[in-house]
Amino acid sequence: MLKNIAKIFSSHIIVKILGLISIAIVLKFLSIEEFGEYSYYLVLLNLSAITIDPFLSAYLVEFKMKNYTKYNFGIFSFPILLLPLFYLYTLFFIPNIDISIFIFFCITFFLSAGLKSYLNSKERYFDYGLVDILRQFSLFITTLIFFFILKQNDYLGLLKINYLASTISMIALFFLMIKKDEISFDIRFLKLKKIVSESKFLIFYTTIILLITFIDSYFVELFLTKQDLGIYSFSLKIYNISLMLVVPIFTVLNIKQIEIAKEKGYDIFLKKNFKKVLGFSTIIFIIVLIFNLVVTEYFFTEYRASFWTTTILLCGSFITYISLPFSFLIAYRKYKQLFLLGMLAISMNIIINYFFINTYGILIAAFATFLSQLIINLGAVSISYKLLYKK
Repeated sequence: MLKNIAKIFSSHIIVKILGLISIAIVLKFLSIEEFGEYSYYLVLLNLSAITIDPFLSAYLVEFKMKNYTKYNFGIFSFPILLLPLFYLYTLFFIPNIDISIFIFFCITFFLSAGLKSYLNSKERYFDYGLVDILRQFSLFITTLIFFFILKQNDYLGLLKINYLASTISMIALFFLMIKKDEISFDIRFLKLKKIVSESKFLIFYTTIILLITFIDSYFVELFLTKQDLGIYSFSLKIYNISLMLVVPIFTVLNIKQIEIAKEKGYDIFLKKNFKKVLGFSTIIFIIVLIFNLVVTEYFFTEYRASFWTTTILLCGSFITYISLPFSFLIAYRKYKQLFLLGMLAISMNIIINYFFINTYGILIAAFATFLSQLIINLGAVSISYKLLYKK
């Protein structure tokens, strides 16, 4: 398990380094207000994951539980049907959204998400890492070209050239990595409907998780100033960096936990790994706290006001690291419990932001995210322990 995590983590390090350099360049050329608008645009576009990630998560569990041999890309039927509705949804928040950016972004996201889900099901973790590396490399190169060669500083132009390049790279990689004898394209409605029906609570839960990442930015954009949005967007970038290990850990655990569930080995796994996970999480938390301090005090001093907002968000990432390995609700297909936790978290998030963000500003947005993480992650672990350990 650790070997597979290391494979994904090594590629993830490269991706994060490229991403950090890209963001540093963007911060150099955009004002705080422009950076806030640029980040809000991206946060909204990333909600396209709502139309695909829930279905891929449900199908991956189905694939491993029933030991399928061929990955059925027919599961993409549902995301494709939902995409026009998502476009109308984005128009509500950004009425003049650039259609070309929307199309390029969605193609990039759909192809990379589908390809990684397929590679994960086949446990081809080295190739899995290459997908993210190539996508981020195309974004990095086009960012350099846009600012230093074309000498432009319009964030919409940057997004357009970024995701045109990433679309081309993902199309090429998709055809290079797919093995014809390992895939199928079965779009029989009743078969796909059964998978979706059995996993409806997991799909709803995944949708809620993705919405939580957007809600805080939406309330900041709605009630506060453009400068507040820029400061909060900066905090979110560091928060996302702190979560860089979540993807490799979750990718491998998503498969490993299903194997443990089949063997009914939750109690052994918990006893063997709890102290290790607690120590690891604490070390990561201390490192990112120091990183946050250094970045705001010595490199991007104009974002110094983000320090405490970021610190609150980092407490949420600490909770995530402690909880992630011991949340077995997906592996044991306890989807309804996850959905109820998600509903409680998103309800509290909206209530706190709506009533308090005008008074306490971006600090309350960060606290709402932290509370959501606390409810979902510790709640999932508590329910897992109650249902599985004692049983």
